[in-house]
Amino acid sequence: MATVTKDSRFDMRMTAAQRDQIERAAALRGKTLTQWALDRLLEAARYDIEQETTTHLASAEFDQFAAALEEPMPMAARQLIAAKAVWE
Repeated sequence: MATVTKDSRFDMRMTAAQRDQIERAAALRGKTLTQWALDRLLEAARYDIEQETTTHLASAEFDQFAAALEEPMPMAARQLIAAKAVWE
């Protein structure tokens, strides 16, 4: 397995009580503070990214969506795509 070089740092300021609580949680999991914090941050990041970038549809809604994709593109949409962008 290839070794991954960790060359980026992330520093945080917190109260002593907050650090104590985080260190206790890490110890309960048998992890270092860094390992525990990185695991939790990555888990939260994946969750937030999924929540903002994934659309969930019920089966009936998905069927309606798929059917709409099979329909011809409306004229207004075709005109919009053909128009020159305002930043060009």
